[in-house]
Amino acid sequence: MKYFLCALLFVVGLGAKEVYAIFNVRALQDANLTLDSAGIVDAIYVDVGSKVKKGEILLSLYNKDKKSQVDSINQQYDFSRKQYERYSKIGRAIDRNTLDKYYSDYRKLEFDRNYSQAVVDKTILRAPFDGVIASKKIELGDGMSANSTILFRLVSKGRKMVIEFDSKYLPVVKVGDIFVYSIDGQPEKQKVKITKIYPTIDESTRKVSAEALLPANSPLVPGVFGDGFIQ
Repeated sequence: MKYFLCALLFVVGLGAKEVYAIFNVRALQDANLTLDSAGIVDAIYVDVGSKVKKGEILLSLYNKDKKSQVDSINQQYDFSRKQYERYSKIGRAIDRNTLDKYYSDYRKLEFDRNYSQAVVDKTILRAPFDGVIASKKIELGDGMSANSTILFRLVSKGRKMVIEFDSKYLPVVKVGDIFVYSIDGQPEKQKVKITKIYPTIDESTRKVSAEALLPANSPLVPGVFGDGFIQ
């Protein structure tokens, strides 16, 4: 009973305080982009600061040889498909084994075509989400390795504030609490609402992290930091 009362008084005491916290501004989505293909950079379509849409082409490797292979297989595929369709309509004029062979050839070429097109697609880098190019680490004519050469850093337009506070306040900080903060000691105070609290404690700092979404018109950019109090 005594232990319970002490714990209750501790929580009540914490709840009566403003909780000091620091924050960093980060993009909602932040990715270092690579390609699952090795080759020579043939074309770059964006630069630092370019605003891009999901699916937009950012870069391509030299792939004329691979495209030629796709064209060749497409021609074979079209011929084989039409041949199968023509003979399948004849009915008894052709034996079943021969018709099955035409079907097998046509389907194999379909798989070959899809694979060859996938190889070409892997030489083209597309934006995985809407955002802004934050850095470019490649130039025309550069060689690159598959999955290991970072080409661009892409950050989303949406931003969040990652807030860190002492883990002893974890029992009293809740989603929906207001974080009042300032930048570089400026007297103007701003407010955001906490939307997420991380379920773990950082072992090295003994701090807990929380998130707050920033409005679209916020002037804060990724990398900005400051401090404030959770209320």
